[in-house]
Formats: sequence, C-alpha cells, structure tokens
Amino acid sequence: MSVLSNSTHFNISNTTGKFLQLSISADQSSSFRIRHSSPHIHETPRNNVDHASYASWLVHGVTSVIHGSSMQYVTINVPMNETIECEISCKSALIFETIIKDKKSKDHSKGEVVISPENQGCELHVIYKETKGLGYTNDGNVAIGLQNLNTQTIIVYSTIKTMEGHVIDIEDNTPAMCKASI
Repeated sequence: MSVLSNSTHFNISNTTGKFLQLSISADQSSSFRIRHSSPHIHETPRNNVDHASYASWLVHGVTSVIHGSSMQYVTINVPMNETIECEISCKSALIFETIIKDKKSKDHSKGEVVISPENQGCELHVIYKETKGLGYTNDGNVAIGLQNLNTQTIIVYSTIKTMEGHVIDIEDNTPAMCKASI
C-alpha cells in the first residue's frame, strides 16, 4: 500500500442501453476522498472522527474542504449514455462494483473492476459497454432461432483508458450480467 494519496480524475461513461449502479470503495478497509458536483453521486462517509485537539479538528476540516470528506463507499447512479466526472484521492486500490438496474431483468450478477494504486494519479476514463449473449426460451432452455426467444443475457463490461486513449489492462475485471426480457 502506498503512503502517498493518489488523486485521480475519473470520467465514468455509460454507453449501454441500461441504467447502471456503481459502488466505489477502497480495499483493506481504507477510506478515500471524493470531490464532485453530480447529483448522481451519493456519499456514505466514514464514521465521525474523534479529535484529540483543536489542531487535529482544524487539519481534518481543511483536508475535507480541499480533498473532500473521508468516505467508506460511494454509490453512483449512471443513466444510460451519460458521463459523470469526479475526483478521488486514495492510498489503496479502488474497487468499482457494477450492477445492471432494469425492471425487466432477472438473475443479476455483479461486475467488479479493481484499479490498483499504480494505475491511479492521472485522468482515467472508465467506459461501460454492453454486449448481448445467449437467448433463452420460456422454460429456460437455450433458444435456437428468434421465434422462441424470451430472455437474453446482457453483459456489461468495463474498459479503463487514459485520456490519451491507451487501454489499461486490468487483471481483476469481471463484467456485470443479467437476463433481460425481450
């Protein structure tokens, strides 16, 4: 774990046709700080810190104003075809959990991407894209042809790029999935 805090500007783009809910947290029970002006970001701060002195309270207050409040996790509701910007300062890896939110879907599985401290400290573009998988009939069998198609697997995967367009290869990158009604 790094001693220095990395400040990373994130552009989070949802290019899918589905509403996505992201939960961002830091690993190893660490906290992080976030600055944003988006109504789509909902913060869950860490428990209040007991300050031993006025100086401790003052330093904490100034740090909160400059870098944002200390967070346990943040939920970001990303509407389809939108980009949300925020700046996150963190000393450890950031974990982005993704859930597809769709009223006409079932069998959801969370996606997860872990952005290590080595990949932080610059401007990153997190792009969520959608692809379609197998189709299924009413009784759950794989559909052959389009006439019996009832549900289809939707896969939402993430790509992390630098603002220069270079793709960052993330080893811990699992797509989110669900079965959507057709």
